[in-house]
Amino acid sequence: MAAAAKRARTENGAGALSLYYLRTRVHFQISHEFDVPLDALELAVLSPDLFERLRRNLSNSMEEVAQKQHALADGVLTRVWSFQANVKVPVFAKKVVTREMLSWDEQSTYTIKSHAAVWVVVPNVRPEWQKYFHAKGTYTLLPLASGRSRRVVEGELFLKVPVVQKVAERAILGEVKKTFEAEAETLRDLATLV
Repeated sequence: MAAAAKRARTENGAGALSLYYLRTRVHFQISHEFDVPLDALELAVLSPDLFERLRRNLSNSMEEVAQKQHALADGVLTRVWSFQANVKVPVFAKKVVTREMLSWDEQSTYTIKSHAAVWVVVPNVRPEWQKYFHAKGTYTLLPLASGRSRRVVEGELFLKVPVVQKVAERAILGEVKKTFEAEAETLRDLATLV
């Protein structure tokens, strides 16, 4: 059933996660609505304070979170956030899965004019192993009626590992969702301060 699309939808608070499997790639969409106008939400996204507040919101679920870059120039925000997951590795995988394999950098470039970003996840693994994983996508802010706004994160995940591929993909998607849920909550708090 790898070639056929398999859909699932879950609701969690104000966020929605949609995902479907197509061949060996997992496509997903996470959407959040905010009770603030687009410009207030965008100021929160661009804020240098966003990372520190997000780090506090992720302190229970991530072992380490660091901001490697935050540069705003000519209407473009370039940022790099580094994550070290705090997950329990199954006993059978402990000899193979290292701490470094559970860490990654999220690189994103947000353009104010389009209210959108492109992002890519770069795993902290040996260069020759990077061909077995990639995650990339878009991040878009949209205006809604009555002074509200929506953030839509769309992405694609590819993991090529034998035996545990689907289990690993679900774990990775769980981490992705957890991070974007925490960011949405942080944006809600920060956007009301703007």
